Amino acid sequence: MHPGARILLAILSALALPGLSFFYLGLISLLLVTLSFSDFARLLQLLQRSRWLLLGMVLVYAWQLPGAPLIEGLTYSPSREGVIAGLIQAWRLAAMLLLIDLLILRLPADALLAGIASLLWPLRALGLPAERIALRLGLTLHALGNPVPRRRRPLVDAGADAEAMALNLPDRLTLSLPAWRLADGLILSLAVLVLGSLWLAA
Repeated sequence: MHPGARILLAILSALALPGLSFFYLGLISLLLVTLSFSDFARLLQLLQRSRWLLLGMVLVYAWQLPGAPLIEGLTYSPSREGVIAGLIQAWRLAAMLLLIDLLILRLPADALLAGIASLLWPLRALGLPAERIALRLGLTLHALGNPVPRRRRPLVDAGADAEAMALNLPDRLTLSLPAWRLADGLILSLAVLVLGSLWLAA
């Protein structure tokens, strides 16, 4: 599947997820977990990295939304309605993270770069330097994928890491855009129909 189509599919799915009913959200979540189960360690790592974001969302809703107190007699008790709403929003966010991981984050850096560049390419007619944006993003991805080992050193030498990272970047980065196939357009069209139907049925 074309990387640009994967990115578009992830964006459309992320827009549709907040409007899904519990039934369809449960089905999609089960499907995402099943697809991610082949790399269970990666799934756990993703959820672990997001745990504070998910917990913070639950806590914010728990203390911000009015309702019946969860703990009777406690002055600053969270509300039951807030806890339920926070858990639902955390569930939706976790499903969205799994979706983004499956469709985008598992792409190799060059494929992700090609997908973003292919989506930016039509904007060249408006004067947007799509090539420069894509290539700069490619250098950033390369730097993130090849980090310089951090060592304990005085704060006055903190700029040395940035210099070492700059020396670690490639002198030239080639951007190649794969051709869009008919199957990519059909998959996107089918996804739009399915997501639209689920959103309208919610």
